[in-house]
Parts: sequence; structure tokens; C-alpha cells
Amino acid sequence: MTERRLLPQPWRKLLLALHMVGGVGWMGLDVGLLALVLTGLTTESGNIAVAIYTALGIIVPPSVITLSLLMLLTGLAQGLWTKWGLLQYWWVAVKLVLGLILIALVFFVLIPAVEGLPERAPDMPDGGGAAVRAALGNAPVQLLFPPVVSFLSLAFALVLGIYKPWGKIRGS
Repeated sequence: MTERRLLPQPWRKLLLALHMVGGVGWMGLDVGLLALVLTGLTTESGNIAVAIYTALGIIVPPSVITLSLLMLLTGLAQGLWTKWGLLQYWWVAVKLVLGLILIALVFFVLIPAVEGLPERAPDMPDGGGAAVRAALGNAPVQLLFPPVVSFLSLAFALVLGIYKPWGKIRGS
């Protein structure tokens, strides 16, 4: 068996910092998205509701894709080129699975849900926020779940990275 090449310490620290920027940045984005979604669900102003749902359609795709891929790619690099490995420790494997699930949810659920919002939100919101929400169907309520699920999953992964529980996977 060939021995894995490990990165020198400065590169490991850089990868760790970038990994944390991706994950914690994504968590911060989740908090902001939740605030926007809650405001969109409760506002009586049609103009504010249209602005919020338009902003979600514009902001979410580039920001969440950038942060999620930064987190995933730096996590993979750490697994491949540090002593932790990708599938040597349970905590790393769980973080990897969580990351892959979140990335799949981003690309297959969240992005498609928000991309059409700017076009679907009425230009002239008659009837206030309720009319805007009605024009968007189930989307305003469904958008509550992604930032909550994502934030809690990322917080769990952060705790795993700090405490490193469960030890080695057998046979590794």
C-alpha cells in the first residue's frame, strides 16, 4: 500500500480556514435567508414581499453555491491530504455524508425553488403581501425549511469537527 502524501502545516491551516469560512459563511447566509423568508411570510406590504422574493431568487444561487462548494471541496482536500482521511474516522465520514446531502439539497431543491421567484412575483402587487404569497403558491412556506435544516446540519458538523467523537472506522 502506498503512503498518502500529507500537506505541510501551512497548507493544512489554509484549507481548514477556508473550510470554516465556507461552512460558517453558509450558516450566516442561512440566518439571513430565514429572516427574509419570515418577513416575506408576515409582511402586509406587497412591495416588500415582491422585493424579498425577488432578492431570494437573485442572492441565493450564487452565494449558497459558492459557500457550499467551498466547504465541500476544502473538506475533501483535508480528507485526502491530512491525517484524518476521508473514511478513517466516523466523525469525518458523517461530516462528508452531511455535506453531500446538503449539496444535493442545494442543487436539486433550493436552487430550483428560488430561481423562478423573480419571474413569478407579480410586478404590481395589488392586495398586499397576501396576494404576492398567493401568486407564489407553496414556495413562501416551503422556503422556511432549507435555512433551518441547513443551519442545524452545519452546526452539528461544526461540533463534530471540534469534538471529533466516535474514533476510527474499523478496518481503516
